[in-house]
Amino acid sequence: MAKSTDICLVIEGSYPYVTGGVSSWIQWLMKSLSDFSFSVVALIAEEKSAADRRYPFPENMVSYDEHVIFDYEAITQAKPLRLSKKKWRILAERLHVLMREWKKGQLSKDSLDLLYEIITEHAPGIFKNFLEDEESFALLTRIYEDFRGDAGFVKYFYNFHNIHLILFRLLTIVPKLPQAAIYHSPGTGYGGLLACLRSVLFGGHSILTEHGIYLQEREMELLKSEWLDTPYLKDMWIDMFSAICQWQYNYGDYIITLYRGNKDLQMEYGAKAETVRVVPNGIDIERFKSARQVRCAHPVKRVGLVGRVDSVKDVKTYIQAISIIQKGYPAIEGLVIGPTDEQPEYYRECRQLADMLDLKQTLTFTGRADVLDYYRNMDLLLLTSIKEAMPLVVMEAMACGIPVVATSVGSCRELLYGLDDDIGQAGIVARIMDAEGIADAAMRILRNPDLANTFARNGIRRIERFYREELIIEQYQNIYREAANGRTHLST
Repeated sequence: MAKSTDICLVIEGSYPYVTGGVSSWIQWLMKSLSDFSFSVVALIAEEKSAADRRYPFPENMVSYDEHVIFDYEAITQAKPLRLSKKKWRILAERLHVLMREWKKGQLSKDSLDLLYEIITEHAPGIFKNFLEDEESFALLTRIYEDFRGDAGFVKYFYNFHNIHLILFRLLTIVPKLPQAAIYHSPGTGYGGLLACLRSVLFGGHSILTEHGIYLQEREMELLKSEWLDTPYLKDMWIDMFSAICQWQYNYGDYIITLYRGNKDLQMEYGAKAETVRVVPNGIDIERFKSARQVRCAHPVKRVGLVGRVDSVKDVKTYIQAISIIQKGYPAIEGLVIGPTDEQPEYYRECRQLADMLDLKQTLTFTGRADVLDYYRNMDLLLLTSIKEAMPLVVMEAMACGIPVVATSVGSCRELLYGLDDDIGQAGIVARIMDAEGIADAAMRILRNPDLANTFARNGIRRIERFYREELIIEQYQNIYREAANGRTHLST
């Protein structure tokens, strides 16, 4: 058995295989809180090798485990339980109550006891019964009549099967999580569900840090999905994610978000005000001081995008904006600073677009690089992403004294315009996928050095006042200590 740790991080689909964003935040958190010991559990979509990992494990990480979410072999190969009709009837009635309560995001003590019993005594055989037994078919029919009686049963049956296969798989992982005082997940998806279930059923405390609003993101993806061809099938998946999220909002000890706008959304989705805290990302101010320079002081202006080349960063809109800027301000150099190997096809399309717009002499893809080398000579940072939470690159640019033009995503408006702090703008917020609007804002700054350097000074002041790394570390230290000494969850 793995050694007990202070904090178990339960992570879905990012660390240690994906760079940037949540992954870099996780690495920063562990390294910054060196007085705490961590275990990490990664939920991944498919088997990977150690060579695919993008981060070295810090010394205070004492264990690492990973589980393939969609590996159903233990369930499909399990032997079903031998249950009498009487026992199954009693169990089915309790399951029916559990499912009705789950849909509302609340579970009675009897339902929590049942979950514990299933996980510790009956899994995974009970899941085979549930998916295949004739007796379970009667329960499924009752659930269908309760919630989807006006929908086609065949499609409902297979959709119900797929949804519950994932949930059953997650239940098999719960007892495998290492012993810890605190279970912390950077999201309210599958990882957050495991963190809360483990703490509620086996003891401990749970913390959820939402970088984005998980439920909102899943709703948007499902509404656009083509693999679900009927509205009520989409509704079934949305209902599942809603129940997962609501349950975590009800049972999580701390619900943490990065900025005020997200806190408002969390409360709209059902989080309680008393459990929600705003803890932003932090910046190592000293690291970026050496990059502070007067901006827009030279004839050739350098305009950079910092981040991996993928569709979420919408590098194509950045390329189009550079093309527009070049027509109005020919003395420009565009830089895309970040890895190009995570979406190879998208990178190829970006290169083709740049060539088509005749930007071979203007635009450079640097690949992986030390961003400080480029921040020193950058006159303007563009962030063209279609989705972000609290983008570190914007904060880094502000710490360096670089003006920013960013799309209206995540906390960009709060970062660049402030929250009634009387500091002033540190850049301009533009619409998503609006290459012309982004280019116009960029040219307004590039043509006006006084404005550029006013934005630069304001950015430094805001970052130094509110987003110093040591302030954020102290907040997490306090939360971890409070959680470790806090209330005890109901458990069996």
